[in-house]
Amino acid sequence: MTTEEESELYKAQTEIRHLKDTISALRDELDHLNVTKADAVQKAVANAHQEHLQLQATAGALRDELESMRVKMGDAVQQAKADAHGEIVQLTNTAQALRDELEKMRSERIEAVQRTLADGKQEAGTLIQTAQALRDELEKLQSEKTETVQRTKADGHGEALQLQRTVGSLRDEMELMRHRYDEQKQDMERDFRDENQQLRDTITVLRQTLETQNGGN
Repeated sequence: MTTEEESELYKAQTEIRHLKDTISALRDELDHLNVTKADAVQKAVANAHQEHLQLQATAGALRDELESMRVKMGDAVQQAKADAHGEIVQLTNTAQALRDELEKMRSERIEAVQRTLADGKQEAGTLIQTAQALRDELEKLQSEKTETVQRTKADGHGEALQLQRTVGSLRDEMELMRHRYDEQKQDMERDFRDENQQLRDTITVLRQTLETQNGGN
């Protein structure tokens, strides 16, 4: 065997040993995984069994509670039916009482309407008589008014003439008073002017006298 062949053989043997070591390590790891997996499966089974038991207990409790609620609901329905029946009876009695009261009110209203119609007919007759009397009175008043207006017109014509005379007399009197006022005004103005001139003359004389006295001193 040559050196080269020995080298190749050595490499092959080394690779075989390495592969064997790798296979052994993988086998050990696989055994460890199998053991771990088995433990996990057992634990999961145990947990699932425990959860199953809890779910069974919860389902039993819910079933008991549901049955209790069903019983309570049945009792409530029976009580509601009994209450509804009593309320229906009460409402029926109330409706009958209201129907009787309505019938009584209808009868009383019909009687009241009939009495009102009778009273209305009688009142209408009275109103007709009153209207006729008022119409006669109105015609009488219109006739008297016409006569009064005619007399007033006649009296008014004479009164108008008298008023015209009175107005003329008053106008003359006012004209006379205006004339007298003008004369009195003129007299007063004339007297005022004379008095004013007199005062001026007096002031002049006094001034001259005062100057004379002052010059003598």
